Amino acid sequence: MSLFEFLMVFVSIIVGLGVTEILTGVAKQIRHRDTVTGYWVHGAGVLLIFIALIQNWWELWSRRDLPEWTFLRLVLMLIPPASLYLVAHLIFPEPIAGSNLRQYYYERLRPVWLLALLTAATSSTFGFFTKGESPVTGDNLSTAIMSVGFNALASSRNSLLHSLVIPGFLVVLLWDIIRWHPVFTVS
Repeated sequence: MSLFEFLMVFVSIIVGLGVTEILTGVAKQIRHRDTVTGYWVHGAGVLLIFIALIQNWWELWSRRDLPEWTFLRLVLMLIPPASLYLVAHLIFPEPIAGSNLRQYYYERLRPVWLLALLTAATSSTFGFFTKGESPVTGDNLSTAIMSVGFNALASSRNSLLHSLVIPGFLVVLLWDIIRWHPVFTVS
């Protein structure tokens, strides 16, 4: 087992816990569908976080050739999946039975978008601290766009803003995956 594989086990556990939170939340929402008032923006946010968890794990493969890892690099590698895990945990109300997801979304999700901002900020600087890459890259363009949007989501309860930004983020995230990291390769 390589050093990178050893470290990826830890990341994979955190990502797996985040995916579990999302799937459990969706399952509970389905189970209590007669008492839960759904909200499409919340559902799009859940999908966004689910894809972001997988994308974070997927993109870390590009760091497999680093010959050594410092503790700082490890911490920087762990902050995005840990933040996304917290988002995945917070995005569903407890208990979900009888909840109004629109009301929950606008009253309780400010910390979710602040954690997403932390994820984006850390992700965009990770390359600089691991390989000395410039933080101004094409790959970081989507992260910069999303950082501005996460700040706006955390600062506003405007439903039009949220209904435009969240689906826009899904498009930007999918574009990022397709444009910059579409394939795993073995070197």
